[in-house]
Parts: sequence; structure tokens; C-alpha cells
Amino acid sequence: MPRRSSSTGHYKKRIALFLLPLTLYMLAFFLYPVLYDIYISFFDYSLGGAKTPNYGANYLKMLADDQFGNSLWLTGLYIVACVASQLALGTGIALLFTRESKLMSFFRTLILIPTVFTPLVVGLVWKALYHPDMGALTYYIRAIGLDIGRGPLVERHLALLALIVVDIWEWTPLMAIIILAGIKSLPTDPYEAAMLDGADQLQMFRYLTIPLLRPTLLVAVLIRTLDAIKTFDIIFATTNGGPGTATTLANLRIYEVGIQQLDVGYAAALSNVLLVFGVALGILFINALYARKGNVV
Repeated sequence: MPRRSSSTGHYKKRIALFLLPLTLYMLAFFLYPVLYDIYISFFDYSLGGAKTPNYGANYLKMLADDQFGNSLWLTGLYIVACVASQLALGTGIALLFTRESKLMSFFRTLILIPTVFTPLVVGLVWKALYHPDMGALTYYIRAIGLDIGRGPLVERHLALLALIVVDIWEWTPLMAIIILAGIKSLPTDPYEAAMLDGADQLQMFRYLTIPLLRPTLLVAVLIRTLDAIKTFDIIFATTNGGPGTATTLANLRIYEVGIQQLDVGYAAALSNVLLVFGVALGILFINALYARKGNVV
């Protein structure tokens, strides 16, 4: 018994030693920045200037900040439109790619190309496609008779929609691959039983595939939702928040306050609100993921 206890203690020490680099990394690059961000949000602090305590005035200030309120509304609209579209399209693509063949393997690799590019590069490419005069996409949209005014990124009522299309193009393949992996891992017994009972493909999809895929779908939606909250690069490269404030999402508003206006304390407070929003969404999704709904049959 003493030997086993000694061996167990030595094993735990080895595990702790292997986890030490990751722990230090998390403390240095995650926990410390978050704590410092919370700390600095309670000060009037301009970059390069003195820090003056304001005892939470930054958080009261944002209540009167109509621009930040509008950016939160636009962010929510952007998230819902992007993630809902990507979920529907990703599920459809995943179902198309369930068959195994060399051609299907090639197409699975091919559709991942948009996700390989950085968002900044994607934004610059689509900005060229959306150019009011020389953009190829703008030309073809006009050719089919659609009225887009001066261009998708120039018209206030079209700019956000144009950026949503860019996000859908870039991240739908990732959603499709995640869902495809979930489909491939589903048990076959329920489907065999359903076929013996005379169920058609639509019934099996509705009553078997969707319920069994629920954990995978929740994970995919959670990943994309948290990523969409942080959207910045594409907007910065294409519209920079314009025209006016039509595409000024929350992250861009924080950039304007912290980097352009140098109001670091207020920008920290705004980013903390966005952090709380993201954490709350994460908790909701995790609770839904682990909620016991009974057996799916």
C-alpha cells in the first residue's frame, strides 16, 4: 500500500509538471489581461496620460452612449443573421457530403478554402468585388436588374447585409464540417429500426437526425456565435463602420473609443460589457448542451 501511494503521488506530480506551462500561459495571456481590463475600466485613463479613479462612472457613461447601444443592436442582428444562415446552409452541405467517395473527399477539402484566408484578406477581396464601379459582383448584381444604388457597401440599407454575405461565405464551410463530423458519428441502429418501420428520409431527418445531432449543432452554433461577437477585421477592411454608423459593430466601436479617441478606460468598460455578454451566451449554450431531455427514440 505505501508503494502504491508513493507511485500515485509521483504520477500526480508529473501531471502537474506537464500542466505547468499551460497554466502559466493562461495566467499570462488570459487571466491577467482580463483582470487588468476590469481594473482599468474604473479609471479615467487616456493613453499616455495619468489614471484618475472614477468609481464606475465609465459604466454609467455607456448608458447615455447611443452609438454603443446602436452597435450592440447591430451586433445582435449580425450574429442572428450570420449564424442562422450558416446553420441552415451548413446542415444542407453536410447532408450532401455524407456519401463516401474520392470525389466527395476532394469537395470536402475544397469547401474549406474560404476558412483558410484571414478575415482581413477576405475583407479586402470582397471590398474589390463590391466596388461601386469596377467590382465584378456589383456588375453582375446590376446585370440581373437589382437596384443597389451606388453599391452594396455604399448604400446604408445594404452595407450590413453585404457584410453578412461575406461572413456566410467564409464560415459556412466550418459549420458544414462540424455538422458532417456529427452526422458521421451518429449510431446506425435507430435508422435501421426506422427503415423497418417504414419511415421515409424526411421523417428520419426530423425525428432522428436532428434530435441526435442536437449536441453537435449546439457546439457549432456556440463556436460561431462567440466568434461573430468578435467580428472586426472584415468590417475594418471593407467599410470601417460606414456608411455613417451602419456597420459599426460593438468591437469596432470599442476600437474607435480606445484607439482613435484614446479613451482607454471607457473602452475597457465597453469591452467588459461585451465579455459579460459572451460569457452569458456561453453559459446558456452549455446549460442547453448538458440539459437532460430524455432519451431520443
